[in-house]
Amino acid sequence: MKRTNESIGAQQPSNLWKRRTVKAAVLSAFAGSLALNPAWAAEEEKVVESQEAQAAETAENNDSNKKSEEGQAQESALGSVTVTANRRKENAQKIATPITVLKGKDLLDQGVGRSAQEVFNYVPNATAVGQQHGRPRWWIRGVGAGQQQLDLASPIGFYLDEVYISNASATGFPLFDLERVEVLRGPQGTKYGKNTTGGAVNIISQKPSLKEGKADDYIKADYGTFNDKVLQGGFNVPLIEDRLGARISVYQEDVDGRFNNIFKGTKDGGLQDGAIRGQLLGKISDDAEALLNVHYRKYKTDGTITTTNSYLPSGVFRNNYVPSTGYNDVSTNGDNWSKTSQTGANLNFKWNIGKLALTSITGFEGFKNEALTDNDNTPLELSRQHVDSETRQISQEFRITSPREDQWNWLAGVHLFKENIDSATQTGKLPASQVANSSVANSGTAVTYNATNLKHETTSVSLFGNTTYNWTDAFATSLGLSLSHEKKEYDLNRVGTATSGVNGTYGNLAQWWQTFTPSSVYGGAGTFSASDSASWNKWSYDFTPEYKLSPTDRVFFKYAHGIKSGGFNTAATNALALNQVKPEQLDSYEIGYKSEWLGGRLNFNATTFYYDYKDVQVNVTGFNAQANGPVSYLQNVDSAKTYGLELEVQALPTNDWFVSGSLGLLSTKYEDAQIVNNGGNFDGNRLVRSPNVTANVLTNYTFHVDNGAKVVLGGDARYLSKQYYYVTPQGYDRGTGYDRTGLEQGGFTIVNARVSYVTPGNKYTVTAYANNLFDKHYLQHSTTVATSPTATPAINGDNIIQGGVRTVGVSFAAAF
Repeated sequence: MKRTNESIGAQQPSNLWKRRTVKAAVLSAFAGSLALNPAWAAEEEKVVESQEAQAAETAENNDSNKKSEEGQAQESALGSVTVTANRRKENAQKIATPITVLKGKDLLDQGVGRSAQEVFNYVPNATAVGQQHGRPRWWIRGVGAGQQQLDLASPIGFYLDEVYISNASATGFPLFDLERVEVLRGPQGTKYGKNTTGGAVNIISQKPSLKEGKADDYIKADYGTFNDKVLQGGFNVPLIEDRLGARISVYQEDVDGRFNNIFKGTKDGGLQDGAIRGQLLGKISDDAEALLNVHYRKYKTDGTITTTNSYLPSGVFRNNYVPSTGYNDVSTNGDNWSKTSQTGANLNFKWNIGKLALTSITGFEGFKNEALTDNDNTPLELSRQHVDSETRQISQEFRITSPREDQWNWLAGVHLFKENIDSATQTGKLPASQVANSSVANSGTAVTYNATNLKHETTSVSLFGNTTYNWTDAFATSLGLSLSHEKKEYDLNRVGTATSGVNGTYGNLAQWWQTFTPSSVYGGAGTFSASDSASWNKWSYDFTPEYKLSPTDRVFFKYAHGIKSGGFNTAATNALALNQVKPEQLDSYEIGYKSEWLGGRLNFNATTFYYDYKDVQVNVTGFNAQANGPVSYLQNVDSAKTYGLELEVQALPTNDWFVSGSLGLLSTKYEDAQIVNNGGNFDGNRLVRSPNVTANVLTNYTFHVDNGAKVVLGGDARYLSKQYYYVTPQGYDRGTGYDRTGLEQGGFTIVNARVSYVTPGNKYTVTAYANNLFDKHYLQHSTTVATSPTATPAINGDNIIQGGVRTVGVSFAAAF
């Protein structure tokens, strides 16, 4: 039988080497013993070498072709996404939890990351908003927290490289050099152990490499509207091959102000945001590794972004002041700036002990903020505010897991946490005759001052565990349980002057917050001291049966009981509002379906859910007879109900066309919603930041150029139906008789577009983009300040922040 090149090529290279060595030895022996011509022997060896080289080349080509075919097969499918949502590595499509995964490379290509809350644009039934890049407010399925106070944690657990971050302001850390972002919907307490009633957000950074030449180094520069400059990058530094490696990641943004301050004649709303992250990964042994993560952020803002509106036909807001209705207009006479620094470090140890995996995560996060604001958001001299605050948290988590492939597998852990808060807040009304102001009616002699000092401490211990038993290859059940003990204690001291008259003098108007001398002893409702402590012991639990209809189709049901810790209304400016709130409790019922179709070209997931929400913590304003005016309360609402549907699709119609999208349908309603002290009832009002419909679609199409380069056209659109930004009032305010539309936003759509040129090998990418392509105007955030038209003085409007405008720009990225 004739041997073909293909059959020769099938020989293993090691066999070829052996055959070549044997033949050379035989030829050498013949040359010596038979006195053959050495030239003949050498020539014969060359022939053999030539044949074997040809065979080796053929084998290499066949192997290359095989890899090429495998690569093409991979390109023709969406591929699997590995997540650690269940605290172990798993395929996102195979876990019985609603989850949205955003890859770091995709976020980089789409220009996402200036502000952390941008990730929620791709999550059904989820919204997020922040003041510029500061303090994101997270909502999932109507569950969230709009309160400003530092000591009240969000019910959406935020994890930065597996470290729980309590301070909501610290969750605004910019997103750069990431491996992925995971957003889990619904209670997750039995796997995360703390304050995850509404869901969890996991930010996972790109890790260092222990090998030379790993191709995930990059640098990207971006320039856009308002002189917006962004520079970011991530770089591996291998130190000891296979043993020790480092990675440095950097981010810097500098953007000019967009808003026209028509009173001061300045451009307001500029910011600078810079961060650096250093990581050191060491492989201690074949079964143990350690990862050290150190990061720092410096964030500054300049100028106001908040203005006021009026719901009166005359347009008057207060004191004959008529605010501009220009979309980019603000008007203040006081200074507005903020300075923030954030420092963190965590040490992650992982050991494999036989079949078990042990993880230890030690974390520290420090946050400092100083801010000066024109608190009334007008050119009137009514109120200014200065805040100087600091939070420090340390945490320790131990976790042990069994292999996921075992018939019975489990995880167990303990989470230890401590946080200290020190905050000083001053508000004042300066002598109108000594500062620039635009209101004759406000040129009286009133001088006021209030100062609040808060010390707050939280300690908690959470024990959590989850176990899964695979009854058959198709059917499994999971059971989770968590017990948390949390203690909070505070010391609050507040001094205040009367609301009218000359109550003292300011020694230095430029440093007014620390130079006030009262004309008499502080007194009245604004002066009080309080201290208190409380502890809560709460259980969380869940039960999840799941069934595989086929290798690519599965369904699950999940019941979960989640809790969020209680607290105190430490932001109270009146002793009558200094109350305690109980922990929130949520019973969640979900039915989910996950599937892959068309040979991996289509993923389709669906989830329907119902929430029974108890003791909801809300911030409302109600009239208090003892205070003879409105008082802001942080309080519990007995009950709320939420239900909805979520659909998510990813598709690869062709190898060059990718489409993804989601649809969220949501219905929310407060029940038994009574403001304390007979301050009013808002039964039937909707939960804030909870539009009935959220929808998004994203698409990319690749055109191949003859030289191996690519042109990629991409875009995305996000639709939000009507939503309310405040608990009460919503719509028509029965207390004033006026339509309070400044506290709500009708449905709107934001469209973004981009086009990229990618050089061969994906080494360089140039992108032109337009965000908010059609320049849609919308209200980003609002809070109520209105009292009543009959009150003195009347305040006939609200604080508002207008949404973004169209921006265009170009970016350049290089991959190494």
